[in-house]
Amino acid sequence: YQFMEKLGREMTDCGYDTPLRRFLRRLGDASLAGWIVAHLNELSESDFDLLREIQHKFSIAHCPRSHAYFGHVAFQFERLQRLGFNVCLGTDSLASNDDLSLFAEMRAFQKQFPKVPAERILEMVTMNPARALRQENELGRIERGFLADMIALPFTTSENVYQTILNFVGKVPWFMLHGRTVAIH
Repeated sequence: YQFMEKLGREMTDCGYDTPLRRFLRRLGDASLAGWIVAHLNELSESDFDLLREIQHKFSIAHCPRSHAYFGHVAFQFERLQRLGFNVCLGTDSLASNDDLSLFAEMRAFQKQFPKVPAERILEMVTMNPARALRQENELGRIERGFLADMIALPFTTSENVYQTILNFVGKVPWFMLHGRTVAIH
C-alpha cells in the first residue's frame, strides 16, 4: 500500500486506513493468536497504538533483505518485541533476493540490529517459528521428545558457536528429517 502510494498510485480505492488497521478490523482481536503476519514494514504511530491494545498477539515474519530491497523505513523490531510479538525471520522471494538463504537473512538482520546476540537471532529461525506454528513442544530445539529435524554445518574453533552458524555461507552439507539422514547430491 505505502510502496504503491509512494510511486504515485492513487490508493483511495483501497480505503483510507493503514493496511494493518484494515486487516485487524476484519479479523478482530480474538482470532489473532494463531496468525503469522508477513512483513509489517511500514507501521505508523496509530498502528502502534492499535498494536498496544491487542491482547492476542500474532507472530510476525520479517524478511530483512526484502525489506532493504524495497527501501522501507527501519523495521521496528525493538518496539514489536516490547509489545510481546513473536518475531521470526524468513525469506521472501527471488524477486527481491539472489537466493533464499536464511543464513543471509540472519546476517542482514544482525547488520541492522548489531546489539541483538547471535543466539537470539538463531532463535528467530528455530524456536520462534515453532512457537508461531504452535509446535513449540516438538519443533525448534534439539531435545529429547522433539522431532529430529536438524542440519549440521562445518565447524571451526570459535568462542561463539551461534556467530559461527550465522556466518555460514554455502550449501548445507547434511540434514536430518524426522530422524532420518537425507542424502544430498
